[in-house]
Amino acid sequence: MGISIGIGGVSRAGKTTLSNFLRDLYPHKKTLIIPMDEYVRDPENIPKVKDKVDWEHPISVEFERIQKKIKESLETYDLVITEGILIFYNEQVNELFDKRIFIDIPKSLFYIRRKKDKRWGEEPEWYIDYVWESYLKYGKLTEHSTHTLYINGEEKYTLSLIH
Repeated sequence: MGISIGIGGVSRAGKTTLSNFLRDLYPHKKTLIIPMDEYVRDPENIPKVKDKVDWEHPISVEFERIQKKIKESLETYDLVITEGILIFYNEQVNELFDKRIFIDIPKSLFYIRRKKDKRWGEEPEWYIDYVWESYLKYGKLTEHSTHTLYINGEEKYTLSLIH
């Protein structure tokens, strides 16, 4: 049975970078990274906010599929890392994590990083604001947990950061 780690934080906080960093720390371990983005519903099945698909709402994520994938993967992998902006929203998924890591960045840095990211084209200001507000509503951990490591996403990932 493998170890399961959940990594959450706002868009552009560094979740994928941290996932890859952790994987690379254990080159002899069989590791799987599960990106939440691969478990979203088809756009036509997600409500819209103004003219944009509402990827920031928990309804956009197929949590049942993520839960199943984590359970199956723990049977064959030494380390299973699941990352996403809403990954801690669903209790059934949350209970599968042996360790949770939450990456926190300030709103100002989120804005800088989001504006530099051109994967979705030029995003209007209102939508970037909406992403931040949705993160505060659905993605941000409101209670500190002894089972959660909180990381400052402004710092470079080093071995000392996670110990």
